[in-house]
Amino acid sequence: MKSLITIAVVVAIALVAFNYFQTGEIKLMPGSTMSDESREVNRMRGDFRHAAQQYRQAGRSAGLSGLDTLPDAENALKAIDGVESDLKNMRAKVEDPEVKKEIDELLEEIATYKRTVQ
Repeated sequence: MKSLITIAVVVAIALVAFNYFQTGEIKLMPGSTMSDESREVNRMRGDFRHAAQQYRQAGRSAGLSGLDTLPDAENALKAIDGVESDLKNMRAKVEDPEVKKEIDELLEEIATYKRTVQ
């Protein structure tokens, strides 16, 4: 019985962690009441975080193995630039102030990240 409860708790924690990294929200199940625009912003947030993780991984790989990981790092930075460009285009078209706020927060997160890696 204890092992069954432990498994359930581990699965719940894994779902919360997965949803946090995908949507930026701490929830057991992702919200289905979000607008399409809000879902798109969350998808872009996930894309940005994935690209940032790839950049960090390229740096670690270069440090540990001495291999040239410059192409991996460049691809990650290009992906981040693409997300930033898409967000700016989307912000010009969006009318919902809540979605604009989410976009602005993500753009600020991207700008902060870019300042730290350059």
